[in-house]
Amino acid sequence: MLSRTANDLYWMSRHIERAENTARMLDVTYRMSLLPYRVMEPGEKWAEPWALPLIITGLATSYYQRYTELSPENVLHFMVLDASNSASIYASLQTARENARAQRGAVTIEMWESLNETWLQMRNKAFADLTAHGV
Repeated sequence: MLSRTANDLYWMSRHIERAENTARMLDVTYRMSLLPYRVMEPGEKWAEPWALPLIITGLATSYYQRYTELSPENVLHFMVLDASNSASIYASLQTARENARAQRGAVTIEMWESLNETWLQMRNKAFADLTAHGV
């Protein structure tokens, strides 16, 4: 019993951490994309700012299987809202919530309410909500 509880709580916190780190990385990427950078040679597509989060997380192959071109909108959709991408913020929060729900008695009321409210807000986000704040 303790092992299952510890496992669920560990993975809950790990998925919350993954969602936070992904959000921070995308924020830095957005800010870096606003800075001027040199025109790339044909073989240097990896150096474009919006390619870096995909490379850092090891998701470049998955991304290019779904999208033919690299664009900020596609990267944001893939890394934030794509439910089929297990490393997206959406999927990470969903998994964290399920782990917390499985161990509802072991988490505080405040923790559950915060995680549940975050998930409910995330579940209702549309891509237009992301782009309304700048991209």
